[in-house]
Amino acid sequence: MKVRPITIKIGTVTTAEGSSTVRVGHTTVMCGIKAEIATPALRNPDEGFIVPNVELYPCSSPKIKMGPPGEKAMGTSQFLKNVLHSSGVLDLKDLCIVPNKLAWCLYCDVACINYDGNLYDAALTAIMAALQNVRLPVVSYDAENDKTSVASERTLPLMIKAKPVSSTFTIYSDGIQLMDPTAEDESQGSGEVVVVLLENGSLCTTHKPGGQLILPNILDDFVKLAKKRVKVVNNLIDRVLTERMDTS
Repeated sequence: MKVRPITIKIGTVTTAEGSSTVRVGHTTVMCGIKAEIATPALRNPDEGFIVPNVELYPCSSPKIKMGPPGEKAMGTSQFLKNVLHSSGVLDLKDLCIVPNKLAWCLYCDVACINYDGNLYDAALTAIMAALQNVRLPVVSYDAENDKTSVASERTLPLMIKAKPVSSTFTIYSDGIQLMDPTAEDESQGSGEVVVVLLENGSLCTTHKPGGQLILPNILDDFVKLAKKRVKVVNNLIDRVLTERMDTS
C-alpha cells in the first residue's frame, strides 16, 4: 500500500519547551509542549502529568466549523492520551520533583492547521517528535524555607521509555483497504482502524472508532504493514533530532 510523504521539523515553536511540525501529505499539524510546575494528585503523589489536547482550526478544512471542539478533535485527544499512557512513553515518576509537593505537568497542544485525513498518525508523530525535543529546567526545593528555585540556564531532556507509531487504515470492504487515508478516502470508507506499534514492532494497542467489523486475518495484514512504518517514522525523527543537535 502506498502512503503519502512525511516531513518533520522540530523546535518550530520557540516559546514552548518542546515543539514540532509534521506534514503527512497535505495534513499539517503543529505540537507545542508547555511545562508547568503543579501539585501532584493525592492518588499518585510521586507522579507528574502529561495532558494531550487536539484542536482543528476552521481554516484547516471547509468541514471544520467554529465553536467548541468537535468529535474528531476530542476523539483524537483521547486516542493520544490512551497511547501515551498504555505505551509508557514516559515514566510519570520521572516528572515528579518533590513527592506530594511539586511535579511537572506537560501540556501537549496539537493544532491541525491543514486537514486532509489521517489526523491520528500526524498527531502522534508530532507529539513524539516534540517530546524528544523537550528540555526542562533544573528545579530545586528548599524544604526549610519552602522555596522553589528554577535554573532556566540548566536544562535536561525527558527520559523517553517508548516510541509508539500509529498506522491508520480505511476500510471499504473485506477485500479493499487503504493505508494513510486522505479526507476524501475517509468520507468514502465504511470505517477505519488505527494500529499502534512500539519501536520493536510489538503491538501497543488498536483503535477502531466505529464502522464494520474487521476479520482477524485482515488485522494481521495491517500489523505487518504497520511494522514497516514504525522504522520509517522513528528513523525520520531520529534524523531531524541529530541534525538539530549538529547545528546547535
